[in-house]
Amino acid sequence: MRPAATTLVSALHEADAVRVAARIGSGHRMHVASDALSAARGIAGRRDQLDRTLRSDADHDLVVTLAPEVDVRAVGMMLANAARSETGDDRVLRHVVAVLRADDVAHLLWSDVDDAFVAAERVVALVEYATVIALDRVEPLSGRRRRALVALLHRMAPHAVIVAAPALRGPLDLPASNGGAARLLASGAGWMRALSTDGGRTDTGRDPRDDLVTMRYREPLPFHPGRLAAVIADDLSAGTNGRVLRSKGFFRLASRPDHVGSWSSFGAMLALDPTANPSWDEDAPVGQAIWFVGERLDVHAVEHALDRALLTAGELLAGPDVWRSWADPFPVWPALDPSHEHRHD
Repeated sequence: MRPAATTLVSALHEADAVRVAARIGSGHRMHVASDALSAARGIAGRRDQLDRTLRSDADHDLVVTLAPEVDVRAVGMMLANAARSETGDDRVLRHVVAVLRADDVAHLLWSDVDDAFVAAERVVALVEYATVIALDRVEPLSGRRRRALVALLHRMAPHAVIVAAPALRGPLDLPASNGGAARLLASGAGWMRALSTDGGRTDTGRDPRDDLVTMRYREPLPFHPGRLAAVIADDLSAGTNGRVLRSKGFFRLASRPDHVGSWSSFGAMLALDPTANPSWDEDAPVGQAIWFVGERLDVHAVEHALDRALLTAGELLAGPDVWRSWADPFPVWPALDPSHEHRHD
């Protein structure tokens, strides 16, 4: 008897996921709205039940809708890891389907809204860990904007198939799969692929079919907090050197020398958060490693602006005790360093 193959369906709006799941499901469906660990356990339990109760020639496929707040990547990786430990085979996840309202995503990207961080991060998580991206409500977008959105999604999730949501009318409309979709969750996002490849200090790419440009910025030196804030406000704002649509990676801030930061932007929203990696961890990224994709990006101007934010030779030699005394305009990371707020002006 073959194990039940699972398809995960998620969306920014739960009703969208339920609607698409009803079309592509062949009969066995469930909905989960709990934390990732509980969700994975519930899905595994339902799959085991199908294996025990259905005939060997019966359809064992299971389509699961996840509430918007559920971490689809964590759920998929837990399912695969559990299957690998039990059977030695992690091919239990057929597809991860992300259902997006194209006009909503376009609004986040091009309207210069700068306070919708939760929605932006959820869209990013849906896109970059999907094997199928189903776009709904594309009609309000102009042809140029529609092409730019699709091009961006291809760069964010190079392995994903992008389809119009109304075209998914049944399970046969999904691409063929060997059940190994979970393997893409670990390293399949566009930014992960870009930063894991060998290359020089910067690595750029332009597709002649659209106006999008990608670049990879690498530098072992840390950033000066004040100069980095100025670069973000002046040089990375929309219209100065093109428009950054998505950026992601890791960064080092000299005033916070003990930890590695996570850099993540979508549209006009940029989040600079701590990672779990202390700077001395042997697996921690060194210096700056950030991937950018945007419209008509002036790669050299962006690179030179970021270079201006790096420590000079004299600042580098001053050492961490001096760096910690510098004014730091970024939000504190109290969970990692409770005394941080007393170190800066």
